[in-house]
Order: sequence, then structure tokens, then C-alpha cells
Amino acid sequence: MPKKTTLPDFKKMSDIEIAKFWEEHDAAEFWPKMKTEKALKDKRPKKIISMRFDSETIEQLREIADSKGLGYQTLIRMWIKERLKQEAS
Repeated sequence: MPKKTTLPDFKKMSDIEIAKFWEEHDAAEFWPKMKTEKALKDKRPKKIISMRFDSETIEQLREIADSKGLGYQTLIRMWIKERLKQEAS
């Protein structure tokens, strides 16, 4: 797969698509062409929920998320969205 030379428009991408992009690309590819910008913020409204996990589960989530360069809560959201998409199919 040829590597992209420009960054995609992350505002038009889902969290899953963005994560997949960074799994397949190295930020160093884009450093020469990058300019300093404010962090992209997700403008979609979100509701806060509370979930309880045992310590071992949270540690496992953190380890997996760290290995992917993500926060563990982002990983949980991605997994839930992936599963919802599967269930809808």
C-alpha cells in the first residue's frame, strides 16, 4: 500500500478511521509538511456515563491501549463502536 504524502482531513473521519490511519502510518512521514495547529476537537455531543471495572480489567485495558498509543477510554469507545457496527450488520 503506497504511503500518503499529505494528512487526511481528520474532522471527516471517525475515531476508528483515525486510529487505523495511525496504525498504518508513522508521524515522521509527515513532519516536513506539518505546521503547528491547535489540537482537533471532536465537536459531536457526548454524554458522560460511569462504568465499573475491576482493577485487573483496567490494567489490561491500559496495557493494550498503551501498546496502540491510545488512552484506555478511547480504546473502550472504539471497541464499543466496532461492536455496535458488527451488530448492525
